[in-house]
Amino acid sequence: MTITVEKFDFDKFTTEKVKFAIDLDHEVFNVSEGLKDHYDLLDNSPLWRGKFSVEKYRKLLWAEIQKHLPRYYQKGLKGFYEPNLVADSNIFRAIMQLAEVYRDKGRLKLIYISDRSHAELIARCVDYLANQI
Repeated sequence: MTITVEKFDFDKFTTEKVKFAIDLDHEVFNVSEGLKDHYDLLDNSPLWRGKFSVEKYRKLLWAEIQKHLPRYYQKGLKGFYEPNLVADSNIFRAIMQLAEVYRDKGRLKLIYISDRSHAELIARCVDYLANQI
């Protein structure tokens, strides 16, 4: 099983109106701040840390995992959408989508623009969660 962290390259990826999943096979995902001047080409990821440092985002992410993982174990990812969308679960749903893809396909590519350490944090979380589910 392999998670690759790769810098975004316009020549490699077609990203018009993309936010999270970059390819149709759902094996390449954007975990970046997006292209601010060209958000119509690549928007920010639901897993982008925003104004937080990588360390603060790590703590926030861990708190989200601890809060929502028990529900995931009981109902799976669809339990966050039915009967109603679970409030404050956007980050958890996004990271679990990556974990499920990684678990099922055995490979995943995470694309970043400027912050490799953030992308590597997401990769570590995905690897941890894929081994938990």
